[in-house]
Amino acid sequence: MGTGTTQTLKLGNAFLIFTERDFFLVPGREYKRMQQNEEEYVCLERKYLPVVANRDTERVICIVCHEEAAPEDLVSPLCRQMHFVLCRVCVEYLEKGTNKREVFCPFCKDKKRDRIYQKEIRAVLFSLMSRKTFLYLNMKPDMEVETVTRLTRETKVVLSNIAISDVLFFRLLSKTAVEIKNRIYLVCHENSLGRCIGELGWRTKERINICFNGYTSQEMKQVYENIKTIPRKSIQIGAKEVRAKGDGICVLLKLLDCVDGYIPDLSLESSKNKHIEEINETEINMGWIGKIGRLVLTGRAVEALSRLKLHQESMMKVFVLDAYTLGHITEILKTENNSIWVGKVKKLLLKKHAIQILPKLKFHEENEMEEFVLELGDPYDITEILKAENNSIWVGRVNRLELEDYTVEILPKLRIHGENVVEEFNLDLYCQKQITELLKMEKNGIWVGKVKRLGLIGHAVNILPKLRIHEENVMELLELWTRHPEHITEILKTENNSIWVGKVNRLSFRNCAVEILPKLRIHEESEIEREIKDFT
Repeated sequence: MGTGTTQTLKLGNAFLIFTERDFFLVPGREYKRMQQNEEEYVCLERKYLPVVANRDTERVICIVCHEEAAPEDLVSPLCRQMHFVLCRVCVEYLEKGTNKREVFCPFCKDKKRDRIYQKEIRAVLFSLMSRKTFLYLNMKPDMEVETVTRLTRETKVVLSNIAISDVLFFRLLSKTAVEIKNRIYLVCHENSLGRCIGELGWRTKERINICFNGYTSQEMKQVYENIKTIPRKSIQIGAKEVRAKGDGICVLLKLLDCVDGYIPDLSLESSKNKHIEEINETEINMGWIGKIGRLVLTGRAVEALSRLKLHQESMMKVFVLDAYTLGHITEILKTENNSIWVGKVKKLLLKKHAIQILPKLKFHEENEMEEFVLELGDPYDITEILKAENNSIWVGRVNRLELEDYTVEILPKLRIHGENVVEEFNLDLYCQKQITELLKMEKNGIWVGKVKRLGLIGHAVNILPKLRIHEENVMELLELWTRHPEHITEILKTENNSIWVGKVNRLSFRNCAVEILPKLRIHEESEIEREIKDFT
């Protein structure tokens, strides 16, 4: 939270005011007495202006017109000591004037300009209005608040059998001593609902955001001290997604042991090394979570993967790793191959430098992927993978396999299930040097199993003889697309009727790819629909 800023949350008929230093519980009637216009001047009736003991006079005078304010007049305090105010008339005059004058209190040493001071005026007023400090507070959705009350780091706030928004929960962790009894439901904060606490079981569709940008070191220390006291499995997630950024990653991972149940989507993102260093110092256990629906690690958060121990029966619908610099994966590359358990994964997406992590991942023996996608940023990122032995990276069954450009070269390194059925298999490349090593392989050296839809584009057509397709294969569609004769130079060297593709329902050729037809060995019972197009 920046200097001089405040955050306001609604709690039933009351308001929670968080400032840089303090935290106040304010009755609705007191809060509404303060009005703030478009220019951010905070105004309230003169009679509600708190009494300041060291002010030289009891008179409240406007610094512009020098008129004394009546009890019912709206005024805007100019300084902490309330030496002067701006009356409503003069505020409007300053707002409408073409010459935007800045005024400040002549008696105050800091002489802050009025517009700067207005950013923190609410905090000052509530501080002066506060008549008591709570040492104990049992927070409930229907709680009543009679007077402005200050809460401190010594205030014990009890949360029991309630739903609480992420914004309020983490503010409480940083400002007070939190005690959780029974259990709580953590939900996403939605301003439109006008509440931050509800009955147990209240859920939201939006994601929970865990971000501690702007928190002081003292506040972060308070957060970690509170987490140590939270009972195991006392927090349930009432949202579709949990997203943590920066310092929030470490907070989330420390909280995981306190969470009971299933997190559908989990996303961690970090751009700074300090956010991951603390994670690497201790081993975090995520096994209790069960099956995460979706796990996304971005930037330096990718390094946290080696510290996350997923359940042995974990089944992720989506697993994404995105590292946009080599520094994001320095430590994880030091781990042994096949050592990071990820269980079953429906869709795998590795982006940029994260592709290098593929050999480190250990998939379930019965893994069945709906999608396997690699998005390469730099050809260097597959260098280490190419050093691995062929058929050494187990991926299980794969329904849709998509490789482009240089990533096509890792195909021989993948070990695919013996009874695999690929719904869609696409290889796309337009530079022959991207498959130099592949072309040196023996014929039928790459097992792909049964393939329903096979699409080879550009120079990828030359790989067809290297693929070993199941003897009982039935292909719904075989697409061979080329634009230039050099795209089929290698495959034309093979013998006619030597490339087994099984039964084929539909053949689609583009341009000179039709010249490959004599090379194909198609099951004699095939009833083929052919499509030949020439776009040259």
